Amino acid sequence: MAGSIVGIDGTLVVQAVNFLIFMVLLNKFLFQPLLSLMEEREKELEAQYSEIEALRSKAEGLLKEVDKVLDEAKAKAKALIDEAVKEARAEREEILRRAHEEAAAKLGSAKREIWNSFEAEKAKLEAEAERMAEEIVKKILGKVA
Repeated sequence: MAGSIVGIDGTLVVQAVNFLIFMVLLNKFLFQPLLSLMEEREKELEAQYSEIEALRSKAEGLLKEVDKVLDEAKAKAKALIDEAVKEARAEREEILRRAHEEAAAKLGSAKREIWNSFEAEKAKLEAEAERMAEEIVKKILGKVA
């Protein structure tokens, strides 16, 4: 086959051997390091994903704990506010009760004072009326006599 483009002779065997040697060298120096590098990166990524998942779980736990503490704080604040309102109402009732008692005492005192003043004026008027009656009687008796 002298006239064909592709010829099968001894160079084909040499080229096949060269190709096999090239493939072995590529495998040893390129593909194996590349595959081991890819496996190493994959392991690192898996470790990072595991760490990320652990951190996410921990963050969720902390968030739940924060929510729990916040709810407890809200409940305590509400209880304190309710207690303060209750105390303020009780104090208001006590102040009103004392004010009513004081007002009643002052009213009673004022009534007594007015009554005493009335009795004193009544006694004065009675004394004045008796004096005037005596004068009238004296004048009438003095004219008759």
